[in-house]
Amino acid sequence: MNKVKIGLVGLGWMGAEHGRNILAHPRAELAAVCDADPANVRKFQAATGFKGKVFKDYKALLKSRVDAVVIASPNALHADMAVAAAQARKHIYCEKPMAINPADCRRIRDAVDRAGVKYLIGYHRRLNPLYQYARRLLDEGKLGKAFMVESDYLHHVPGNLGIWSWLGKEKVAGSLFHGGSGHNVDLIRYFCGDVTEVACMKGAFLPREPQVETEDTAVAVFRFASGAIGKVQCCVGPILPFHFNFKLYGTKGSVLDNHVWLDDMPRFAEAGRTSGGLTLPETWIPDNVQGGVGEPWDKLMAHFIAMLTDNTPCLNDVASAYQTSLACFAAVEAARRKKVITIKEMDQ
Repeated sequence: MNKVKIGLVGLGWMGAEHGRNILAHPRAELAAVCDADPANVRKFQAATGFKGKVFKDYKALLKSRVDAVVIASPNALHADMAVAAAQARKHIYCEKPMAINPADCRRIRDAVDRAGVKYLIGYHRRLNPLYQYARRLLDEGKLGKAFMVESDYLHHVPGNLGIWSWLGKEKVAGSLFHGGSGHNVDLIRYFCGDVTEVACMKGAFLPREPQVETEDTAVAVFRFASGAIGKVQCCVGPILPFHFNFKLYGTKGSVLDNHVWLDDMPRFAEAGRTSGGLTLPETWIPDNVQGGVGEPWDKLMAHFIAMLTDNTPCLNDVASAYQTSLACFAAVEAARRKKVITIKEMDQ
């Protein structure tokens, strides 16, 4: 396939970013867009000069001559749209989360498998240069065996944003832990593999209770099949800049955000040591700013296009998306039931 025709469903904050990245790619054509709100369409057209087809109904878009669809609609709509896209034999890039309950995630997985279409979940941070570097260190054996990993999602989302009309509603968005810290759960899986069991505590503490039906704060602990342990902390609304912390501990080295320590570095453990080691560029640290190297939405879209034009193997396919989702659902269920939940319990 020399050039792929893509349809985009959803022109909100994230969908519009995907649209710009498709328009900028030499081997892709943004052939059609779909949004129920004409104002979103007009805003996107004015900002980008888009002149392709416009639909109000995603089913009509799926009947058009597109090879693939990018789904960037509110979370509860992902399942029906992805299943319909698979049935229409369209390849799928789906924004996170995969869906808002395990049954819908299974519907998507099964529909994609039956149709034989390609599927990519929108967890872009696997392509962040910091995590790519850390993964190479791990693959090369320089960190030894990973035994503990942490990643935090701390994001002050102002209470007056329009997104709160649906973001905090359980039946529309699912849990905020899954919606926000799904990124973190996916990232720790990238380094340590599949999760087997989860414990979690969560609650709503910030002054926006009418907007949040699930939680705004959670801490989850994960056990991996390898025996390694992981931790993910989520807080939507703390009084601090956006933080996406990352720590990976191996038997021969550690990565703490953009700092690397290896066991062959002299005097790394001496008292009072606070600097040294290897310091990677600060620009690699995620900052939630679109277009920067730390937030590679453009790279993930380019990867999706390469999957279609060059048959590049998928970095994060439907089976992987399903495992990340089950781990997130298990965390929320563990907090609700106040007990450790296994992934097997969620996969039924």
